Amino acid sequence: MSTHLRLAAAMMAGLWSFSALPAGAVNLLPHKATYRLSLDGSKPSGQLEEMNGEIRYEITGDACAGYTTVTSQQSAASTGGEPLRQTVTSKAWEDGAGKTYRFLATTEGGDDDGLELEANVERQEPPALRVVVTKPESATFTLKGNILMPTEHVKKVLAAAAAGESVYQAKVYDGASDPQKVFDTLAVIGRPSTDETRLAAPAKATLAGRTFYPVTISYFDEGGVDRTPAYVMSFSLYDNGVVGSLKIDYGRFALVGAMASFEALTPPGACTE
Repeated sequence: MSTHLRLAAAMMAGLWSFSALPAGAVNLLPHKATYRLSLDGSKPSGQLEEMNGEIRYEITGDACAGYTTVTSQQSAASTGGEPLRQTVTSKAWEDGAGKTYRFLATTEGGDDDGLELEANVERQEPPALRVVVTKPESATFTLKGNILMPTEHVKKVLAAAAAGESVYQAKVYDGASDPQKVFDTLAVIGRPSTDETRLAAPAKATLAGRTFYPVTISYFDEGGVDRTPAYVMSFSLYDNGVVGSLKIDYGRFALVGAMASFEALTPPGACTE
């Protein structure tokens, strides 16, 4: 269960074939949002009787200053005994070009109480990521291949959606659940829409009339795209990077998230990129 919670928090910290799509042309809206989580009652959940909580997400910065994200997932899960309560927090910074990334992920409660994961990541040539882990133990290693960093991935998916692409593949690194983990991802992008009937009330003033895309991303263990995904996330993705309603399916159970609060933040200043 602890692994599932860390994966969900890590994924929210930066939702998405490399291509020539101009990811830098996508403008992400600085904002704060809270999503209330509950167990998806339409899917069998085995011994898991109940699970609820919330995800708090914040993104600030721009392509010139870099992007700072803070994600905190609080969850309570029950299998018949005392509920397992856990909070997983990820703080990260990524430069606008997706060349440098650093993060600190902490866990409170559960089997991983007190766990801290911290690392600095840099892109190298030929295509690879150099990862320097500083917590819980020092380590340095190289992950070979064309690998997207989290915010870069979001921008690439949005650029693909704007270009009319319906399928998008990428290797993605987040690190906050495992500093050596790379996922193969497959995104299925639906038709653009401006339908406001399911737009959460807190975000109406900001998102009314904006285009969004229904997106489903499957996350596979590296080299395992022909097998069952580790988890699948489905959500509405607005053209400014805001996530509306969402669902995270882990196979054995699924969580649904409804936006409970939203606040648009002031951009840091003029950015020419």
